[in-house]
Amino acid sequence: MLFPKHFLILPAVTCMAVFAEVPDFNRDIRPILSENCFHCHGPDAKAREANLRLDTFEGAITGGEFADPIVPGKPDVSEVVARIHASDPDDLMPPPDSNRKLSDREKKLLRDWIASGAKYTMHWAWTAPKRPATPAVKNQAKVANPIDAFLLRRLEQEKLTFSEPALPETILRRLSLDLVGIPPTPSEVVEFRDGWAANPESQLSKTVDRLLASPRFGERWARPWLDLARYADSNGFQADQLRPSWAYRDWVIDALNANMP
Repeated sequence: MLFPKHFLILPAVTCMAVFAEVPDFNRDIRPILSENCFHCHGPDAKAREANLRLDTFEGAITGGEFADPIVPGKPDVSEVVARIHASDPDDLMPPPDSNRKLSDREKKLLRDWIASGAKYTMHWAWTAPKRPATPAVKNQAKVANPIDAFLLRRLEQEKLTFSEPALPETILRRLSLDLVGIPPTPSEVVEFRDGWAANPESQLSKTVDRLLASPRFGERWARPWLDLARYADSNGFQADQLRPSWAYRDWVIDALNANMP
C-alpha cells in the first residue's frame, strides 16, 4: 500500500483540479451553464428558446437564431461571449428578469474555455478515471511516493514545504479515527510505536490492514451513508418508538465490511 509520507490525503480529482491549465468542463463550465443557461437552452425541448441548446457540443456550435453561439478557439466571434458581456438588457444573458447574473470569474472561465477549444466531456460519473502524470518538484528528496509529489508541487508554488512528520502516536490516532471512528487503545499505541521504530512502512501497512479488517470499519463508514438515507433506529417523534428497520442498517454495515462494489 502507498501512503503519503506526512499522511495527508487529497482526492485525485482535487490534485488534478489544482494543476489544470485550462478550465475543465465538468468542474468549471458545466455548473455555470447548468445554473444559468440550461433552463432555456438545455435538454428540455419544450422549454428551449432561440433554438439554442448548450448542453451538447453540437447544439452549442450549430444552434441559435443569430450568430454562431460558440466557435471553438474563437471567443471574440462567439455569440455566447458577446451576450454575457452585453450592456443592453435586451441582449444580456442571462436576461435580467431571470434573477441570475454571472460573476466576472464565471465570465472569464467561459471565455477561457471557448478559447481553449470549448471541449465538452461526459459527466465525471460516466468517465473512467485516468492516473495523471506525477509532477516534477524541486526538492525530490522529500517525495516518498507520487502523492507527495502532487502535494509538494502545490506547496512549492506557494513557497512552502511539508510540515515536520507526525509522531507515531499521532499517525495511529489519525488512522484509527478515519477508518474505524474511535481512538486507539493504550496497548495499540505501544504496539504501533514499537513497530514504527523497527520498520515504519511495514507497521503502517499492517495497521491499515488490521483496521480495514475490523467490523468497526463498516460501522464507521455506514454512518454517513445511513445519514443520507435518513436512517434512525426510532421514529424520533412523540413517544419515539423503535422501528423494525435495523436489518437495513446491518446490511449496509456488512456490505461495507465485505467490500461490496
